[in-house]
Amino acid sequence: MSQASDRAAARYQQPALKEALTCEHLEACFRDEASAATECAYFARIAEIEGEPEMARALREFGEQHACNAKGSLDLLMRAREPLTGRTMGSTVENVAAMRSFYAGDTETEDRRARTARNEGFSDIASWFASLARLRHAHAERLAALAPAAAEPKPEGS
Repeated sequence: MSQASDRAAARYQQPALKEALTCEHLEACFRDEASAATECAYFARIAEIEGEPEMARALREFGEQHACNAKGSLDLLMRAREPLTGRTMGSTVENVAAMRSFYAGDTETEDRRARTARNEGFSDIASWFASLARLRHAHAERLAALAPAAAEPKPEGS
């Protein structure tokens, strides 16, 4: 290539996504779309119970679109990092390591949330958080059994 074409190519190179504010925006979009998908599914079930089938159908369709949007954001984030833990993703080994890392941190978070809820007098909510912690632990154990090579996630960058 000539010096002119080298300079032209350099002008059109994209910055590293993981250092860009755009990455943070993609992560926020992923979280928002995933949350909206869950809420739409939940609200659709309420509409069904209340005898509103047309509203339930619309909410289910919205939820499916939100789920597709979340997956689209995740596809774009693959160039940078997994949004729950900030780890690399792409291969099954990387993806399992990211999820194991999430489950390990999330178990501690749920335990802390359970203690707080219990201390504040919300025993039913404390029980919910404790159940989530047990579920996260079970998920981590299952992943470790299925993928021993990714059983213990290495710290990012090692």
